[in-house]
Amino acid sequence: MPLPSQPLDDRSFQDLVDEAKKRIPLYCPEWTDHNVSDPGVTLIELFAWMMDMLLFRLNQVPRKHYVKLLELLGIQLQPPRAAMAPLVFYLSTPQAQPVQVARGTAASTKRSGGEEAIVFTTEKDLTIQPAQLEHLVARRRLGDQGMVFQDIGLQRLERDFRPFSATDPHQGEALYFGLGGELHRHVLGLELDCVRAGGLNIIPENPPLVWQAWSEGGWSDVDVEQDTTGGLSWTGQVRIHLPQMARSDVNGVEAYWVRCQVIAAEQGRRAYATSPIIRNVRALTWGATVDAMHATEVQAEPLGRSDGSPGQVFSLEHAPVLPRMKEECVVIWQPGLDSGEEWHEVESFAETSAEDRCYTLDSATGEVTFGPAIRQRDGSVRSYGAIPPRGAELRMTRYRYGGGTRGNVRAGAVTELRTAIPYVARVTNRLPASGGWDPEDLEAAMFRARHELRTRYRAVAPDDFEFLVLQGFQGRIARARCLQAAQMGRGAPSPGQVYVVVVPQLSPDEARRYIPPSRLALTPELQQEVTAFLDERRLLTTQLAVREAGYKRIAVQVAVVARPGTDAHRLRTDVHQALDLFLNPLVGGLDGTGWPFGREVYLSDLYTCIQQVDGLLNVQTLQMAWLDETDQPHLGERKIDLLAHEVAISDIHVVTVEAGE
Repeated sequence: MPLPSQPLDDRSFQDLVDEAKKRIPLYCPEWTDHNVSDPGVTLIELFAWMMDMLLFRLNQVPRKHYVKLLELLGIQLQPPRAAMAPLVFYLSTPQAQPVQVARGTAASTKRSGGEEAIVFTTEKDLTIQPAQLEHLVARRRLGDQGMVFQDIGLQRLERDFRPFSATDPHQGEALYFGLGGELHRHVLGLELDCVRAGGLNIIPENPPLVWQAWSEGGWSDVDVEQDTTGGLSWTGQVRIHLPQMARSDVNGVEAYWVRCQVIAAEQGRRAYATSPIIRNVRALTWGATVDAMHATEVQAEPLGRSDGSPGQVFSLEHAPVLPRMKEECVVIWQPGLDSGEEWHEVESFAETSAEDRCYTLDSATGEVTFGPAIRQRDGSVRSYGAIPPRGAELRMTRYRYGGGTRGNVRAGAVTELRTAIPYVARVTNRLPASGGWDPEDLEAAMFRARHELRTRYRAVAPDDFEFLVLQGFQGRIARARCLQAAQMGRGAPSPGQVYVVVVPQLSPDEARRYIPPSRLALTPELQQEVTAFLDERRLLTTQLAVREAGYKRIAVQVAVVARPGTDAHRLRTDVHQALDLFLNPLVGGLDGTGWPFGREVYLSDLYTCIQQVDGLLNVQTLQMAWLDETDQPHLGERKIDLLAHEVAISDIHVVTVEAGE
C-alpha cells in the first residue's frame, strides 16, 4: 500500500486570508473596511492564492521524498488485524449423531441503527460429537489407607451410590467421569439423578465443590454454565464448558476425564455432613466452541483475463485482505482446459525465476501483481516469475477481508446465525473478542521503520533483542524481555551476558481463562529456534541465553457483599474471572497487555479490579499471598515483590459472597 504523504504546512486559502486580516489593525489601524469589495482585501486574497499554491508544492517535496525512501526500503503500512472470538454453537436438543458446522460459517452481532453488523466466520470445521460416558470412578478416604480409587460402574447403574465418604467427606475426595469421545471444547451436560436426602448440611447455592477437566497442562477448572443439582443435593443437570482435553489414566483406565472434587469449606460455604446419593448419571452434548475471526469470506472471485504481458496487476473487490490460508490462492484457467492451475503467493520476486508460478498480494490494497520482466546489463531480459498465458482466466479461490478494533466486541454480542444449520439453535461468544487492530498510520510506520532499519540485521541493545523475537515469532511468542545476569538474580553484572525471557502465545480463548504455569512453559524446540534466530544477529562478544519467564503465582482470598437481587453464584464466578484476567501474563495488568515484567502486585490494585465487577456492593476483606515451588503460601500484606524476569499469574482464589441488604 502506498504510504500517504502528510503536509508540512496545512494552512488553507481561507486560513491565510483570515490571518492577513487579523494583522490589519496592527499595521494599518485607519483601514477599517474589510469587506470583500475593498481593493485591499482583493490584494490579500491574491496573495493568499499565490501562497496556497506555493504551500501545495512545498508539501509535496520533503515528506514525499521520505515516504518514497521508505517504500524503496520495503517499508509498507501494515493492514488491520482481525479480532478473534470463541463462538459457542448450542444444539436445540442433544443428538445421537455428530452435528457438522462447516468452516466459514458466519455469525454476527445485531444490526443497530445505521451501523452494519459485525460478522465473524469460523476458522475450521467443527464436529459436535455426542457424549459417551464409559466410566465412573470415586476417590474416597478409606481409613488409614488414605485416598483410594473405587470403580462405580457404567452408565446403567444398578443401585444408588455415594460419590464421597458416607460421613464427613474430606477435601480431595472426587467423582470421576470417564468420557470415550473427543469432546474438545464441547458443552457437556451431566444429568444426575440424586436422592434429595443426600448431601446434608451444605448451602445448595454455594456447595463445596469444584468441577475440573484433564487437559495437556493437568487438571484445570472449567466454566460451569449452570448447576441445577444444588451441589448434588437433588436431581438436575450440571452444564460445563470443556477445554482442549487430553487422555489420561485414572485407576488404570485411559479416557477423557472430568471430575467433581470436594474443596475446603470457607466463609459463606459449609462442608458436607454426609455424602450425596446418586442413582444414575447421563452425559449429553449441548454444543461446542470454535474460534472465529472478524472477517467476511469471499468465494471464487474472478480477477480478469491475462493479456500475456509481464507485471500485470489485478485488484480484488474487497480490501484489506486478511492473512491467507494454504488453500487461498490464485487459480489460472487456460482456454481449452477443464481444470485450473494453482499459483502460489510470495513476498517478493527477488529470488524467483521465469518458471516459478507465483504472484504477490498486497494485504492493504488487495492488489495481485505478477512478476515483471527486467532488462539486464548485458541487454538480455529476465523474467521474475512466470507470466499468465494470454487469454487465461484468473480467479481467487477464497479470501477473507475485514479487521480493525471494531471487531473487539463484548461478551455475548455475537448472537445472529447467518446460515441455518440443522439442530443448531443459537450461537454466542461467551468471552469478549480480542486482537483487532486498525490499519497502521503513517506516524506509526515511520517509527517502526526507524526501529526495523536499526535492528534488521543486528541485535545490540536490549530493545533490539525484544523487537527481533516478537517480529520473527509472531503468533508463537507473545512477549519478550532482554535482561542482564544481575537482573535475573544470577550473580554480578556481566557486560557480555544477556538473557532473553519470553512468554509463549496462546489462543485468545485460552489466554482469557485461568492459565496454569505449565501451559506457558517454553518448549525445548521453540527455545532452540529462538536461540538460533538470535545467534545469527547478535554480536560475537555477546553470550546469549533464552529462558522462559518466571511466573509468580498469586492467590487471593476475598469476601464480598452482593447487591440485592444479584445471583451469588454468578457474582462469585465473575470475581474469579476478573482476578484471572487481571493476574494474567498475556492479557492482564492495568492496560490489558499482560502483567508487566518485575511490576509489584499491590493490594490496592486487587481492590480496584474486584470493585469493577457488576453486582458487587463492597469488599469486606481481602488478602493475597504468593506460592513457592512447594506450594507453600507466603502472605503479602500490602504488596508482593517480583524480580525483573517475573510476571504475575493467577492461582486458586477463594471468593465468598454475602447477600447485601
